Amino acid sequence: MNYNRILQLIEEYDTITVFRHQRPDCDASGSQFGLKQWIIDNYPEKKVYALGTETSFQGRFPALDSVEDEVIRSSLAVVVDTNTPDRVDDQRFSMAAHVLKIDHHPDLYPYADDNEVNDKAAAVCEILAEFMKSAEDKSVSKETAEYLYQGLLTDTLCFMTSNTTPSSLMAAAYLARTGINIPEINRYLFDVSLEEYAFANFIRSGVKIIDNKLAYFILSLEDQEKWGINGSEARNFIGELGHVKEFEIWAMFTAKDNDGMTVYDGSLRSKTAPVNTVAQFYGGGGHRCAAGVKNLTDEKLRQILPDLLSLLNK
Repeated sequence: MNYNRILQLIEEYDTITVFRHQRPDCDASGSQFGLKQWIIDNYPEKKVYALGTETSFQGRFPALDSVEDEVIRSSLAVVVDTNTPDRVDDQRFSMAAHVLKIDHHPDLYPYADDNEVNDKAAAVCEILAEFMKSAEDKSVSKETAEYLYQGLLTDTLCFMTSNTTPSSLMAAAYLARTGINIPEINRYLFDVSLEEYAFANFIRSGVKIIDNKLAYFILSLEDQEKWGINGSEARNFIGELGHVKEFEIWAMFTAKDNDGMTVYDGSLRSKTAPVNTVAQFYGGGGHRCAAGVKNLTDEKLRQILPDLLSLLNK
């Protein structure tokens, strides 16, 4: 990672627009708002905007900004946590004067003018914490640290994923020095309502298991309507399938209507298996142990399960 280059670009532009991927998780929103707040705190003369149309269902983040095309055209566009250009949640990023990508996914699509990628990092929030630490004459506010800590905590599943490293923990310790309330952050990220608790029980009661290694759940359109939940919200419950010793891979698929045809979006998780390789084969992507797929037909849904299982039999 060339932190000096990131700092150089930030200092060069008077207007900065920050983008992230569709269906944002806490790492996407946390890195977006964390970077925005850090720039505002240290460069109050600059105009900084967090752009997109969708909001995160997890964590606490401010409202997104709204700007005209002309603002973007004169800006440095920073795209965080998004490895392919088609997943950016506001395609106007491409009209910016300069595009900087900061990411931790494998750099298979270097679509920006500058691509700063560390695929060994557990989260983009980890990368940004290290970047901010490297800028020794700049400050990190408690607000910035809270945004980043949310993304780091969730992308590592509370520091339980195999890509959690000493760097991840040092980044968390650096952010904690600002005085963020760690127990409170954990509560609002992971405590659930009674309704959510009931839905989680419904998921667990319907889990299918293959060879005691692979667990999966399919949520129909009818059940989404019954529970008053959409597919994206439901897939946030993917963790309900984890934490079982025998499960090496777990997956959750949610149905949706696509011009009268039922297709499925899916979230894939594993302890160590490279589920992102299977996701890529089906047009998706993600991290080694956390990936996603979209628009699977019934046939492809039937095919992906043995493909996931084959990762464990190799």
